[in-house]
Amino acid sequence: MNKLAVNFTKNPLFYLRFLYSAQRIAPILRPSSYYTTTVDAMDAFTIELLQRHRIKVKSSFDINSLSIRYFMDTENPPKDVTKMTVEELDAIVLVLVSKNKDKKLTEFILECTEAHKNISDITLKKVFRHYSVAGKPDIVEILQKYCVKVDPCVYKRNGEFMHYLAKSQCMKGNSDKGLSILTSCYKKNEGLRSFYRVIFRELIQDSVLNRSEASLVIFKKYVTMFSEEMGDHYPLVCFWHLCWSSSWFSDQMLANELLETSTTLQDIVKDKATAFSISILRQEYNEDAVVRLLQSLLKYDMLTEYAKVLQVLFGYKLRKRDVRGCTEIIRNCEVLGIALPSDQQGRYIKMLIDGKQSDKTTTVKPSSKNFKLKF
Repeated sequence: MNKLAVNFTKNPLFYLRFLYSAQRIAPILRPSSYYTTTVDAMDAFTIELLQRHRIKVKSSFDINSLSIRYFMDTENPPKDVTKMTVEELDAIVLVLVSKNKDKKLTEFILECTEAHKNISDITLKKVFRHYSVAGKPDIVEILQKYCVKVDPCVYKRNGEFMHYLAKSQCMKGNSDKGLSILTSCYKKNEGLRSFYRVIFRELIQDSVLNRSEASLVIFKKYVTMFSEEMGDHYPLVCFWHLCWSSSWFSDQMLANELLETSTTLQDIVKDKATAFSISILRQEYNEDAVVRLLQSLLKYDMLTEYAKVLQVLFGYKLRKRDVRGCTEIIRNCEVLGIALPSDQQGRYIKMLIDGKQSDKTTTVKPSSKNFKLKF
């Protein structure tokens, strides 16, 4: 029996084979006195071996292999949050977020708040960012309450995490409330203003791209207020740029309204017109936006900037070998008395000659009387 016990302990597979064989032979060898209420030596040994196996399994604790049920389900005994490490807390929070277990997460955060258990800053910001983009200000507020109680220094250093609350309100559809919160943050925390500008830009982009007409009106009010009252023109320029480059007519009209009502924006567009044109042609190939910009520059008598942008557009069409487009620009220059650089003119003439020679090789040579150059 001792030898069998040693083999069973070292090799569980040996035990399983033995048990299987015993089950097969038992019906044949059992005497009539087998059925008894006493526990024999083999039963005691089996129970002891299973208990040892359970203890061994429990001792191998790995946070990465655990599911949410291990911590949160009522089927299991509640786990003591006060005895968990930061790594374990982070793992639980991230799993709950990835599984969209919002209720379980809020319960767990409340437990951590009462126990004064620290979740790492990196994980905390990930959770803030997730629920701000998801448009869930109620959970953002719970996270804020956790921070102010557990780590007030981090809470103050990050501007009370109010920018996440502002973003969550905007994403939920409460643009006026969200931008009001962001404005208060901007006034209160001067050291974080550059960060708030980035948040403002992201919110503007989301509003314009998602075609929210009501939000556009609200954003127009706030970007104008930032420019006129606080002297910060960055949100105004971002808003104008997105509306100007949009393919929607209503957005384009809004960009024209902003340009017409703000002399500051006119000066900025005048100064950055060439850069705007180069960027949008290189990244988005948006010729229509550049044409609209040319019209605006001509409307406000910015002829010097008009000529520079026209050169940018002409060079772009030369690279595309757009003969018709280049010809239209040449005619436009003649009407306005604008001279293009000599190198661009030379490239244009060369393109015409190359096109003419190509036509000669593929078509019948026309007579000199009836020949007309067509673009």
